[in-house]
Amino acid sequence: MSRPVTDSVRVMLDSFAPGRRVLTLIVVLFVLITSVALTSPRASAGDTSEMYFPIVGEVNYSDTFGDCRGAGCSRGHEGVDIMGAKLLPVVAVADGTVGWVKNTVGGNCCSMSIQHDDGWESYYIHMNNDTPGTDDGLGQGIAPGIEPGVRVRAGQLIGWVGDSGNAENSGSHVHFELHKPDGTVVNPTPYVDAAFRLTAPLPAEQEGSFWDDDYSVHRFAIDKIADVGITKGCNPPDNNQFCPERSITRGEMAAFLKRALDLPPAAEDYFDNDSEVIFEGDINAIMEAGIGFGCSETDFCSYQPLRREEMAEFLVRAFGYTNDAGADLFIDDEESPFEDSINKLGVAGVTLGCNPPANDEFCPTRSLSRAEMATFFVRALDL
Repeated sequence: MSRPVTDSVRVMLDSFAPGRRVLTLIVVLFVLITSVALTSPRASAGDTSEMYFPIVGEVNYSDTFGDCRGAGCSRGHEGVDIMGAKLLPVVAVADGTVGWVKNTVGGNCCSMSIQHDDGWESYYIHMNNDTPGTDDGLGQGIAPGIEPGVRVRAGQLIGWVGDSGNAENSGSHVHFELHKPDGTVVNPTPYVDAAFRLTAPLPAEQEGSFWDDDYSVHRFAIDKIADVGITKGCNPPDNNQFCPERSITRGEMAAFLKRALDLPPAAEDYFDNDSEVIFEGDINAIMEAGIGFGCSETDFCSYQPLRREEMAEFLVRAFGYTNDAGADLFIDDEESPFEDSINKLGVAGVTLGCNPPANDEFCPTRSLSRAEMATFFVRALDL
């Protein structure tokens, strides 16, 4: 992955003398490279966990990464063993392409890998190799159609829990590994801890209201807000797209809120410069309801990307969240004028944070995608 040097960086560099410019460039490049190195194993999903939990159902596990394995501690444990009953569904934790597969009945069975879209890779080892109700080693634990080169979606069924390989005497489980794009294995436990747990595997085929959100981790939230009329789509008049990765604007947020709360039309026009704005009626409605606020006293900034801190203020005004204990949940919002609302949103469980698995940051000034906003509305409305 590479990132261009932005115009703001170029301006900053041009302001320095040549000697300092070189040093500054080194610092900037270090920051950019570091930010790439810390990229989670799934493309950015904002306020949600960065991947799905590998198993659907009741399981238990502990952090055993690095523990001794093999005779005389000849190797270290490179994953996490997620213990669960045989034949619990195993799902892809992220979108990607099936890599290697070992699925030979009565032989080398049953494990596989998935190459994630962002270059990371996940391993699923010790899946089922028995026919149901037996320990005969004559079954297959890889789902039909799962073979090298096949594309899979996050949450899609890829197999079932078992005790194949050298797990025959250690209880049924899946040994789960995560590898960086350079092949380095990392401790998967924090990612598993923070992962979103499904109640059933997700369908492999395209479904829902929009065709462009099928590989978004927020796709079910998007369908839910479409079902209740909060969103109509992003490409009128067809409205068969949601534009999940596009930043949501303040005007779109006004429309979402008006629809979600079924607000009546306003009797007053609150801003003089939005007469040509498609969201003028929505803006006036949320202003009259006491939910809205401008980017200044005279401007709503309808087409300006919505910041996460502004989202917090809108939702707290709309749903009346409180923070009676005075909790201070995040370390990066001290300078935000909306810190109080950010904490109220966190206490209410509507936001988790922006840096899983730690989630001790809120990223207050970062803009929100339309997909992320869908998830916030689902949580706020308990859909």
